[in-house]
Amino acid sequence: MVAQYAVAIVLPDEVERELDRLRGEFARHMANIHIPHITLAYPFESKADSAEIVEKLKQVAVRTKLFTLVLDGFDYFDRDSNVAYIAVVTKQPVIDLHYDINRSIDGLVADEYQGRFEREEFTPHVTIGARIPDDIFPEVKKRLAEEKVHYESDITSFSLFSIGEDRGWGVVSEFKLSG
Repeated sequence: MVAQYAVAIVLPDEVERELDRLRGEFARHMANIHIPHITLAYPFESKADSAEIVEKLKQVAVRTKLFTLVLDGFDYFDRDSNVAYIAVVTKQPVIDLHYDINRSIDGLVADEYQGRFEREEFTPHVTIGARIPDDIFPEVKKRLAEEKVHYESDITSFSLFSIGEDRGWGVVSEFKLSG
């Protein structure tokens, strides 16, 4: 059986409250409104037993040092998905963790997912909203330009998620950083 997984840093509830406030009147126009997180491995399928994936991720956590995450300001992916997001200032530790995770699990992911985790194309971010309609997107940008956001947090773990029978994501395992 093929299972679908993702790996992410889950952020505290206070970030969720801030995201809800920022989404405000535009929330009904935005797709992909999830708990606040930074995706480290985009959703992928694997025929491997989850225990194999967990073991690889444990090894990554053991060699990864704790780091401070700084979020500040807004940015956008304007291309096809019209995404508004909070920018990650301290990108390098997140990029390094993303790269290590994806390199470690590459042999366990289904063929069509292999090689799609290029380090240069990864932009760590916290999504406010995605697939914002073209006619609303300029107004969202204008509204966010009036806001200030700054958040700092010590990152001590990341989590493996799997999609359940209800099509919702749930945590399979949490990995404490200890490098």
